[in-house]
Amino acid sequence: MGSIRDGESGTREPFIDPVCKPCGESYVRRPALKARIVPLRIYTPTPEFKDIAGGHRLVDHPFHEAACHDCLLLGSVEYFRQGRDKGLHGCARRPESVNSHVLPKPDNDQPFTLNELAGLWWRYTTHDVGMGIEDWCPIANHPCLAATFTFRDREYGLRHSQDGTYVWAEKLENRGRMRPDEINVEYRETYKQVVFRVHGLENKYGSPDFITWTPGREGVMAYAAEGQLRSVLRLTGLTRPGDPLAEVTDAVCDTFGAIAQIKFQERIYE
Repeated sequence: MGSIRDGESGTREPFIDPVCKPCGESYVRRPALKARIVPLRIYTPTPEFKDIAGGHRLVDHPFHEAACHDCLLLGSVEYFRQGRDKGLHGCARRPESVNSHVLPKPDNDQPFTLNELAGLWWRYTTHDVGMGIEDWCPIANHPCLAATFTFRDREYGLRHSQDGTYVWAEKLENRGRMRPDEINVEYRETYKQVVFRVHGLENKYGSPDFITWTPGREGVMAYAAEGQLRSVLRLTGLTRPGDPLAEVTDAVCDTFGAIAQIKFQERIYE
């Protein structure tokens, strides 16, 4: 039993909380729940390619012979193989498409030094192909890397052969950090959910945010340390054979950042 004040007369009238007629149980008064809109990111898996020509990964197109999966350029396979109309080999959306084979050759018989070869790769990709290479950092005396750089908010390394005469670019595993720690590895074959923790994702008190993926579901859920849903990564399809965890891990790394920890668990957090 309670009372409510009349705004006009100032008198108080008694009232009773609503009661469920079948069971006689009173409804509990609770604060109204508010919906929250969170960002939705979509991960598109790599399709099967009909050909790779001129550094472009080609797929079928309804109105042209082929289209580049990455930069969406249209044309025939031969058009891409000949280096487009400008004689350029390489896709502007994929640093991996440029290697030493497409770079200009030295005027004399003396090969380029590794530092010269790395600089030549950078000038070709940025000035000729038009890639937005950022944070270019040459490395001296490294056993396998000539330089590091970022492209579209992703860390890459320019690798070189042992004799220093050949260079190519590839994504740095886990954005160049150490391999993530694995927790509860005894559940690796029977897990029902995987929880990721990412470097740098934490609240002001230092408590880490966490990201969950449940096998069989399309959504990768990112939560704040306090438990509120922060964003959703939608997996539109998983193409790798066997356990899709490797592809999910790559998608989480590309979207949220370097992974610090992977935890396998047999319970599901929702």
